[in-house]
Amino acid sequence: MASWQGNNNPLITATRGYIWFLALNILFSVWLLLHDLKRDTPMTQPAGVNALTLFIALFAVLNLVAVLKIHPRISDNLYPKVLPAVVMLFGTGWALVFFNLLLHYATPLLTLTLSVIILLPAVITFYLSTPLLLLFCTPVVLSLIYGEYRSDHRFDLLQNLGMAIILLVVYSARYILLEWYQRTQRSEYEKSLLIKKLTRLAHFDALTGLYNRRSLADYVNERRRDQNRQLFLLVMDIDFFKQYNDTYGHVAGDECLVKVARCIETSLRKAEDAAFRYGGEEFVVVALCEKWEEAQAIAQRIRQNLAQAQIPHAGSEVSPWVTLSVGIAHAQPTMALEDLLEAADHQLYKAKRAGRDRITFDARAAQ
Repeated sequence: MASWQGNNNPLITATRGYIWFLALNILFSVWLLLHDLKRDTPMTQPAGVNALTLFIALFAVLNLVAVLKIHPRISDNLYPKVLPAVVMLFGTGWALVFFNLLLHYATPLLTLTLSVIILLPAVITFYLSTPLLLLFCTPVVLSLIYGEYRSDHRFDLLQNLGMAIILLVVYSARYILLEWYQRTQRSEYEKSLLIKKLTRLAHFDALTGLYNRRSLADYVNERRRDQNRQLFLLVMDIDFFKQYNDTYGHVAGDECLVKVARCIETSLRKAEDAAFRYGGEEFVVVALCEKWEEAQAIAQRIRQNLAQAQIPHAGSEVSPWVTLSVGIAHAQPTMALEDLLEAADHQLYKAKRAGRDRITFDARAAQ
């Protein structure tokens, strides 16, 4: 379950934990009230303590009903904003109960035990928020100290030591839980980064950062849902790339692929186009256009940006710089992706046979 947020800071790790806290308040209050029915016990409470205990029980029931009613959209509700006041009322209520118990009981150690029973659930529930924890625990601890001072039955050395141990347990438990939470958060963050990395590896080419071949089919199917524009496929190949690797080496060849990919990316329209590294030195662009001229303009921009990049290519037979041959195909409504790729490849091979460093398309289909 998601944590509750207050002023961009987490208040409670989960609604279930707060429900547990409210339920314990109800059970503990009812237990104290039922215990008072045994008149032969030395723990008979005065009427004021019973009234306070009953108030805590009813207040906890009211909050429990409210939380259950507005869950799971509680973070969008008003309740987290009033939570500090609610927690302070619980802490003050229990502080008054324990103070009165110290004044009327001859067994202060039992009161200390009861305070531990109510303090530890508060630590477990509110350990993320120091203000909430202080709002609950401070009145309870102060009531024990002041109650011991006012009571006729003073704490002996062991009982004072017990109070110190209680405070130490409450303090240390909070930091142990906080450390566990931070470790869990770090683990979740690392898992999230790993998932993002694996997702990127699954859909993007590791070298160029473009979409990879596996992503092409899903992307084309998604783009075909657009009923207002036509889908075009541009297949392009770096001219004489084998000679480039032979001349400059494979490391330089990889750098060349990255530079060409950047030229392709900067030539596209953000919303309508996407570029893919299809394999080796071959790239594919999927474009949504209203007419053939727009697809041709994209191809022309790519060639112009690549020409401006002036990537040296001493092994090319058509230019001193790296160039591209481009083939364009138009997707018919019933055409499979394999057929569309074949049509674009056919145009690409025509461009190569015609001398490379050019754009070709089916003129009949363009009419």
